[in-house]
Amino acid sequence: MPRKCLIILLCAFFTLCYADELEDKMRQLREMQRQLESTEQKVKQTQTKKQQTESEIKRTASLKQRTEKNLQKLKTEEKIVQDSLKSVQQRIAVTEMRLQDMHREQNAELDLLLRVDKSYKKLNINHRDQRLLKDFIQGTRQKIDILSGYKIALTQVQELHKAHATKVSRGMREESSKKSSYEKQIKTLSSQSQKLTEEQKRLQAQVEKLKKDSAELEGLIAQLMKQQGKEPPSYQFTGKKISWPLRGKIIRSFGQETRGYGTSVVSNGIDIAAKEGTKVVAADDGEVIFADRYGGQGKLIIIDHKNGFFTLYAYNSELLVSRGTKVKRGQTIAKSGMTGSASEPSLHFELRKDGKAINPIPYLE
Repeated sequence: MPRKCLIILLCAFFTLCYADELEDKMRQLREMQRQLESTEQKVKQTQTKKQQTESEIKRTASLKQRTEKNLQKLKTEEKIVQDSLKSVQQRIAVTEMRLQDMHREQNAELDLLLRVDKSYKKLNINHRDQRLLKDFIQGTRQKIDILSGYKIALTQVQELHKAHATKVSRGMREESSKKSSYEKQIKTLSSQSQKLTEEQKRLQAQVEKLKKDSAELEGLIAQLMKQQGKEPPSYQFTGKKISWPLRGKIIRSFGQETRGYGTSVVSNGIDIAAKEGTKVVAADDGEVIFADRYGGQGKLIIIDHKNGFFTLYAYNSELLVSRGTKVKRGQTIAKSGMTGSASEPSLHFELRKDGKAINPIPYLE
């Protein structure tokens, strides 16, 4: 009798130990799911920041390119202005030399006129010769006046060219300053983009590790449940196959999937594309055992079809049933959405047997 009591006590002890360990592992799993959701959210935020940064790089590069074109135009314009200014300055110099020559000629003619005038008074020189000399001097004065006016006009043109050259030079300095600023911005943004890429890789690796650890923990939980004596009998669905929870394109298949950066993840179900708010129906008769938000699954429903079969419906925008609800095959239970780690409006659907994920495709009608 004591031996029998000891055996009973030992069984009770180990049962309690398994129960405590199971509860502890369930707590760990919930914490992992919380970390997974948080990390996946950070991945999304990092991706968004990276896209914004790359968009800003493109915008800044476009502005830099436009500035370079403006700078090239201004350089061409500067050359034209400088050539024109040089030409005007040369013409002013030539005009100045001609004016100096004409002033010398005029002075020589005046000296000659004075001498002629004295000779006219003393020697009675022909009055006609004197008049011709005065007319010649007058003509020289008119030429000087014309050249002086021409010089003034050229000087005004020169000032206009100088003002234009100053404006062009100022524009070039401004465009060069803009170009330097854009180059610095691009360098800074490129550095930020590189850091975001590295951060994205780190977070993605963290996500994959959490998923792996979570899957291992789920397996351990299933094993502990089995050790507690929860052995399910065989099961048959109400029909030969189960209903599609909703109709749409499968955007993620069951099993291993290759991701970016040379990583791969295992999908425990399928993702079906759907407009937000599309009706989600129960795949078969059963009882809702979970209906709430859960980690990366977002708004989640789990239906127990008894005998070890469960279906999971994740990423929903709205839940239309609650825990304990008895549902029938084809009954609307939720509306599709983009909660949890979903990157687009869709439904994540899983079929599980004894806690282990199985490919639902062969079972769907």
